Amino acid sequence: MRNAKPVITFTFDDAPASACETGAPLLERYEARGTYYISGGGCGVASPGGQLATAAQLKTLCAAGHEIGCHTFSHAAVDGIGHDALFAELDRNRAFLQSLDPRIVVRNFAYPYGDLSFRAKHDLEGRFHSCRSLIPGVNFGIADLGALKSCELQDASIGRRGVGEIIGETVRRNGWLVFTCHDVQEKPSRFGVSPELLEFAVQAARVRGCDILTVADALRRLGDVDA
Repeated sequence: MRNAKPVITFTFDDAPASACETGAPLLERYEARGTYYISGGGCGVASPGGQLATAAQLKTLCAAGHEIGCHTFSHAAVDGIGHDALFAELDRNRAFLQSLDPRIVVRNFAYPYGDLSFRAKHDLEGRFHSCRSLIPGVNFGIADLGALKSCELQDASIGRRGVGEIIGETVRRNGWLVFTCHDVQEKPSRFGVSPELLEFAVQAARVRGCDILTVADALRRLGDVDA
């Protein structure tokens, strides 16, 4: 990783509708964009964090410059299915996402539930530029793109002090911090974040001089991919 400046990325798993309706506009107010990891099979269905994004909302995200990333189509954990079933899930999800908008090029993946195995990691590294895990920490130096570290940004487990501390670590290490979020609402789910805490994190990143980039843009900036 060759950073000119520390980088922070905001990612949203499963993309509850609130992550589109509230999270995306919040990022856009700060001239930032996020990465949304989507399971096509859940599009528009109910979830603990509220209804998941509809096809129309995903199209709007893409048009606004947010990155659409990949989960498995049915949100199956990759360590629980075989090679052929995993590739079938990925192919189905890619086809679904590209049917929404031909501009969607699925380059980056996130492990559903954070579960991974050496076999699945090896398979996925051959298909994606990066795979984001839930292993906690900041990416710096020689980073494992097959298991990018992240920090869960959720009101139930972190507050402003914790956010400030990990952004401070990112600045000291001149690293890449990937926040992972789910729903964005005043009373978030167990895995969700309030608009107030999300905005605090975005503001703190700006104040500390960090670039806020999607996963795809961060990889290009860091020189780890060509496109």
